[in-house]
Formats: sequence, structure tokens, C-alpha cells
Amino acid sequence: MKLIQFDPLFIRHFKTREWPFPLHSHNHYELMLISEGSGIHILNGKRNNFKKNTIFFLAPEDVHDFEIIEEIQFSVLKFLPAVLKNGTNVSMTDYWDNLLIFLAMEWNYSNKASEDSQLYKTLRNIIDIMVMEWKNYSEKITEVHTHLLRSLLLIMDQHLKISTDKIADTSAISKIERIQNYIHQYIHEPDKLLIKTIAVHFSLSDSGLRQFFKNKMEMPINQYISELKIKMIKSRIAHSDLTLSQVALEFGFADASHFNKFFFRFENQNPSQFRLSIKNKKNAHM
Repeated sequence: MKLIQFDPLFIRHFKTREWPFPLHSHNHYELMLISEGSGIHILNGKRNNFKKNTIFFLAPEDVHDFEIIEEIQFSVLKFLPAVLKNGTNVSMTDYWDNLLIFLAMEWNYSNKASEDSQLYKTLRNIIDIMVMEWKNYSEKITEVHTHLLRSLLLIMDQHLKISTDKIADTSAISKIERIQNYIHQYIHEPDKLLIKTIAVHFSLSDSGLRQFFKNKMEMPINQYISELKIKMIKSRIAHSDLTLSQVALEFGFADASHFNKFFFRFENQNPSQFRLSIKNKKNAHM
């Protein structure tokens, strides 16, 4: 089973005696803080006992599950690489790719945070601040979270490289991750997201791209693009002062009619009705 996330960054904070998910992989990275409890983490077929004060770092291709022995407090940061690269130049894009690959290869095998109590305290403090800010802003993600996530990953990377002195190879970035990155980068440019355009960019045939994406992501590529786009449009309508015409233009719609039809197909209401419902909900909580 593959869990698909469209949000660039998503936070979950919960306590449980029973892990609520089956054995699964993701389309995103996950950083998991275990602050209470104990259990067994089944990662890529290997069973590892763990207790509180543990931090796991998972890559999209990792397959995992949990068996909980004592009730666990989870703080989970789920993110796509695009959230780190937003607003950066090409060289920094390569830098973040390298960093993520390196952490994915080394972190869970080093037990670095468990062995270094000061490192664990530092990382936990940052994660706790992210969770607190998330709660304070009605479970919304802000720029503060993006900057703290970058800081968190940089600290992890620094401590690992001190002990291992290794450098990751960008060629290790999987093709499916590069395709996802491409889609997120050009989500506002429909011409760049035509199947034939994406296929040529990744040296695949149209049918080869469709089959490859469906095998890896367990959903058709057009569905992935549409669901990502509607998620981002809804966020833009709900959290910005842009007019609906400006939102439509931002996402490459030629006119209001096409924009309204696209929105209605997924939400069973038009953008104006959606914005009004958001406004009514906000007023109801005042």
C-alpha cells in the first residue's frame, strides 16, 4: 500500500496504543519523533526494537509498519522535497537532493539521536516548536514551519557527516521522485504537464510514463496532477486575498468557465460557494 500526500508539508501529533496504518510506503519523506512508549519498527522487512527518545527518518521508497508495546506519542513531519526547494536556485536544489538522499541512507542505521542525548534534545525542541506553532495556527502550515524543517534537516546532516564523512550521489534520486518534483515545479503551467511533454523530458513513451507512474504511485498520473492542483487551488482560495479570477490565472486556466468546471468536478460546488463556506466557518468560530 502506498500513502499519497499532496501537501508540501503535513504534521501529525497523536498518542496511540495501536498503529492505525497497514504496512505501507509513501510518496513523501517522513521524520518521526517517538517521545513516549516503546515497540517494534518494521522497516524494509527488518524488525528493530525501539523505545522513547527515538527519531526515524523515512524515504519515499521505504516500506514500514509498527508493533506497539507501550502507548506511543508520535510527532510526525511528512514532507515533499518541493517544500525545501521553494524559492531557491538550481545549486540549492541539488544541495537539498543530496542531503535527503544522504539522510535516507544513513540516519536509521546510525542511531545518532539515541546515542547523543544533546542532539536528541536539540531536534526534539525544534519539532516541539513546529507542533506548537501548528496547534496555535489551527493546524495550518506557515513559513515558520518551512524554515524550522530546513534547520532540523541541516542539523541532522551536520551531525551525521561529522561521524561518517560521506557524500551522497544525486544519481541515487529515484525516477519517480524526479517526476513528482517536476509536477510540483510546473503545477501552474498546464503545457508543461501534458503527458507527451513529461514523457519526452524523462525519455519515456507516453504509455511508458503512464504505466511507470501507476506502478510506482498506485494511481494514474493525470489523477495525481489533478488532485494536487485542486488541493493547491483550495488552499489558495482559503488562505489568500486573491480574487477567483487571479487564482484561475495563476493555475493556467484560460477563462472562468474552465476553472469553474474543473473545481466543480472535484468539489461538487463552484469556487465562489467554496470561498463562502470557508468564510462562514471562520465567522462561526468568532
